[in-house]
Amino acid sequence: MTGQLRADAKRNRDQILAAARELLVNQGVGVPMEEIARHAGVGVGTLYRRFPDRVALLRALSVHTVEHMTELARSALRTEPDAWSALSHFVRECVALRLGALRSIVDPQLHTALHQSDEVRSARKELLRIVEQMIITAQADGSMRTDVGVVDVAMLVSLHLKRPFDVPGTMPEELDARLTQLMLDGLRPASASPLPGKPIALADVDWHGDR
Repeated sequence: MTGQLRADAKRNRDQILAAARELLVNQGVGVPMEEIARHAGVGVGTLYRRFPDRVALLRALSVHTVEHMTELARSALRTEPDAWSALSHFVRECVALRLGALRSIVDPQLHTALHQSDEVRSARKELLRIVEQMIITAQADGSMRTDVGVVDVAMLVSLHLKRPFDVPGTMPEELDARLTQLMLDGLRPASASPLPGKPIALADVDWHGDR
């Protein structure tokens, strides 16, 4: 019986997080908690027992999303033939699934509060560590330009997910695919224009005092 209760609790939590992510990305962070509960197919009381306020929900959603991205990165490294293919596959999946889009709709103050969480920061560092491994390996074998770092790639993906406006008559998936290919082509070494400054590595990132 205890095992069944745990399974039900996990299922409810996963349903809430999936519903929250879909609604928040599509409607903004102000979507009512009651609507999230309804979309998840659970009672409002169940939602509030899991997540007592909106910040707690957003914090859990941030960790859940980053962990999903981390598993996609690991899977790409296992299944793709080389580091560049793994990075390309990972980026395309993140864009197609709109993973990371949550960051673009959260105001800067709330974003800072969320990412001061040890759990969020730890999950994000592990993801970036794996992506940096892909980048370093791809650069070493000559398949990726050497004057970019993991932060450059993370920022490019984040900016790409921001869709500032819709283009009438154009399928969003088609536009995403076009822009993703442009972004990936810009990371290739052929005909690359010199970049100002130097690439930012994972070790250079200010983790809000966590050094």
